[in-house]
Amino acid sequence: MTKTQLNCFSAVLRTLSFTKASNLLYTSQPAISKNISKLEEELGCRLFERSGSTLTVTEAGWLLNDYLELSEREFQRTLEEIRRVSSNAGRVLKIGCPETWNPHYPLRLLRSLLAEHPEVQFTLESYRLSELLSRLSSGSFDVIITHEFYAASPMGPTTCPVTDTGCGMLYSPELFPDVQNPEQLKDLPFLVYDDDVSKLSKRFSGVIRECCAEFGFRPRFRSTNQASVALFDTANGKGVMFFSDWDSPVTNPIYGYVSLQRQLPVNLIYYPEKLTAEATTLLKEAKKYRRKAE
Repeated sequence: MTKTQLNCFSAVLRTLSFTKASNLLYTSQPAISKNISKLEEELGCRLFERSGSTLTVTEAGWLLNDYLELSEREFQRTLEEIRRVSSNAGRVLKIGCPETWNPHYPLRLLRSLLAEHPEVQFTLESYRLSELLSRLSSGSFDVIITHEFYAASPMGPTTCPVTDTGCGMLYSPELFPDVQNPEQLKDLPFLVYDDDVSKLSKRFSGVIRECCAEFGFRPRFRSTNQASVALFDTANGKGVMFFSDWDSPVTNPIYGYVSLQRQLPVNLIYYPEKLTAEATTLLKEAKKYRRKAE
């Protein structure tokens, strides 16, 4: 079944004449007849019934026509979607967030920030922190959103605080029942898994130390390579983990979650020299959002 055969079929169906179809397609009548015959042979049925000079469409012919019309409509819809995507290609804002976050929270925040800018479309993808930073640096992301603290520098990313979340300690309630405050878990090590980025790991550990200091103890740390390993060990009572209220594991009934009674900033992280118009719009709205909250 070729495109030429289908074109011949459609022309004959519209005109109910091999001669008129040949004129419509600027070809010869024998060529029309040959293509229709090959198509009927391939399908194993008659598409037209010939009675003298009268030509009628068979049931099989109408079924084929319905299929071709449906295919044409789908093709036109696809073309429209391609044109839409192409015209909006420069307006898709690429945003990354931590792999452990519940997507409900960053999506709700982003939609709120861009509520007055429906023309700005965005995508949200999740990775571990080291990958987020790598993709931000390479330009795969326009902005990332995370809890980490960054100091502005000519060669590094810049921070734009937006809102705050609470934070706390994840632990095994089965093995440590009746936990009322973080101090009751002070003998367990904190399991951390982003130690492949040493500077960030030190900053992250520093935040945990500050939180624990408010409860009168100094935390110990044990490194793991993956979040899944740390979560498994936490469920087995081998340690605790530091999470924010935006992280998905805090709602898992396997774990208990005790608050450290501290607010963590939610930051947009970006490179000023790489900002697109859409990212600039997001940052402008984020600053307005922060001022209203204050």
